[in-house]
Amino acid sequence: MTYLSYAYRNLWEDPSIALRIETDIERARKSEVRVRVTTPEGAPLPGVRVAARQTASSFHFGANIFLLDGYDSPARNAAYEQAYLALFNAATVPFYWKGIEPERGKRRYNVDSPTVVRRPPPDRVIAFCENHGLRMHGHPLVWDFSQWSVPEWLDALPMAKQTRLWQEHVTDIATRYGTRIRRWDVVNEVLETARRGQGRPGSVPMPDDYGRRAFEWAREALPIDTERYINEATAVWNPANLKLWINYIRRLQSLGMRVDGAGLQFHLFHDEELRNMLRGESRTPLELFRVLDQLSPLNLPLHISEITLTSLDDDAAGRDAQAEAARNLYRLWFSQPLVRGITWWNLPDGGACAGEDRVYSGLLDASLEPKPAYDALHHLIHEEWRTRVHLRTDTNGCVTFRAFHGEYEVQLDDGEVITRSVESSLPSVKWDLVPENLPMTTR
Repeated sequence: MTYLSYAYRNLWEDPSIALRIETDIERARKSEVRVRVTTPEGAPLPGVRVAARQTASSFHFGANIFLLDGYDSPARNAAYEQAYLALFNAATVPFYWKGIEPERGKRRYNVDSPTVVRRPPPDRVIAFCENHGLRMHGHPLVWDFSQWSVPEWLDALPMAKQTRLWQEHVTDIATRYGTRIRRWDVVNEVLETARRGQGRPGSVPMPDDYGRRAFEWAREALPIDTERYINEATAVWNPANLKLWINYIRRLQSLGMRVDGAGLQFHLFHDEELRNMLRGESRTPLELFRVLDQLSPLNLPLHISEITLTSLDDDAAGRDAQAEAARNLYRLWFSQPLVRGITWWNLPDGGACAGEDRVYSGLLDASLEPKPAYDALHHLIHEEWRTRVHLRTDTNGCVTFRAFHGEYEVQLDDGEVITRSVESSLPSVKWDLVPENLPMTTR
C-alpha cells in the first residue's frame, strides 16, 4: 500500500522540475573553492593531499524547541536533546506572552520558573542553545491570538493601557535577550487577522495598526544589528492572500519600518490536506515555486518557519509518504536563494499543542525513535548537502572544488587541521595554506 499517487510522483520527477532544483541548489548553496598550498617562501607544493570536511552549514535547519525538559524522566529528556542536536543547527525559542507572564507581574524568564507545558523558560532554552551552538530565532514578540499568546489578565484592561503594556512587553524581552538572540519574529499572523477581520476566532482586540506599531517598538528596543521578521500563516501560499501579504509588507516599508525577513508557515494540520497534496491536487512544485518567485522582488530573506506534515494513519505507508513529501519540499525550498532557513514545527509525535496533536506530525514517534522522515532529512542535511573532498595539489600547488556554504576543517597530508569557511555571499573563495610540518616527500 502507498499513499503516493502516480500524479504526485510525476509532478516531482518532471525533468524540468528536477533540473531546476538541482541547478538552483548548485548555484545558490555552493561556491568555488581554490586552495593553494605553498612553502613559507611562496613556492608551490605539488602532490599534497588536501582533505576538506564540512563541519557546519550556514543554512538554518531547525525546529521549535518547546519540549526541552518537557518530559517526566531524565532519560526521555536526554533522548529528545540527542535527537534534536543530531539533526538541527537552529531553534525557535518561545516568547509567547501568555507563557512568559501567565500571572501579571511574574515573568517566567528564570530556569526555576513554574512549569508551563511547551513553554520552557527562556533562560534555560538560551543556555542550551548557546552551549550547543544552535542559532536562535525568537518567536513571537507580538501576536493577537488569545489561546496561545495573549495573557488572560490583559483583556480586562482599557485599550490604552493594553497598548502601553504591549510596548513594555516587547521592550522587556528585547532588553533581556536582544544581544543573545539575533533574529526575531516581530509580529505573527497579522495578515490572518486582517484577512478574517479583528473578530476572527481566537483573536483579541488590538491597538490600531498593531503590526506597524510592533515594528516601531522593535526598532526602539532591539539592537540595530538584529534581524526582524514578519511571520505569516499557511494561507499565505494561496495567490490572493500572497498578494495581500506582499502589499502589507510594502506598506510597512513605505512607512519607514525595517522588515529584514519574511516567514512562511506550512502547516498541513489534517491528514486530508496531505492526501490532497499526495494526489497531486495541491501544493504542487510549480505552485510552490510561483509563490517564492512572486516574493523575489521584495529581496527579503525567507524563512519556511513552521512545518507540519502528518504521517497518514501512522502506519508504515503513511510514515514513508511523510518522508518522501518532506524530502521533496526541503529540496525545493533549499534550492531557492532567498530562503535562509527551514523549520520543522514539532519534532516528536505528541509534541504539538492541544488541537493540533491529533495527528502524527513528528519526525520522532512518541517513544522518541526516528521515523523515516527524520532519517530522510538527516541524510539531506548531513550527507547530501555536506562537502567532503580528498584531492592532491597539481604542479602549481592548487586544487579546486565546489563546496556547500559553511565551516570546514582542512588537513594537508597528515599535518595540522586548519579551519576555514565558505561564505554564502561569495561566488568563490581562495584559501592560501602554508603548512608548517609536512613530510619531506611532498616538498
